[in-house]
Amino acid sequence: MASFIIMLAAEHYPDLIANVALSNDELLEIHRSKISLHRAKADYSYPTIRLPYEFSMLAGLPTRIFQTVHDGALAFLVVLSPNEKTPKS
Repeated sequence: MASFIIMLAAEHYPDLIANVALSNDELLEIHRSKISLHRAKADYSYPTIRLPYEFSMLAGLPTRIFQTVHDGALAFLVVLSPNEKTPKS
């Protein structure tokens, strides 16, 4: 599945794919940061994860976020969904 996602990303976003060969179960670390809190209202906040600046052109694109476990730690997979409509916030 990972190679399918990389191929799909390469098809839609060729400038974002690194020139590396990854196996199906390998992940390429691109950034390290802390999860911050965004306070939308007085009693409402939600976590925010920032991507590196190079990915700023992805802002506003529809995504699907999956929760999983990687090497025994909580992990998230963010999949760009260019064929889906962006849900209204």
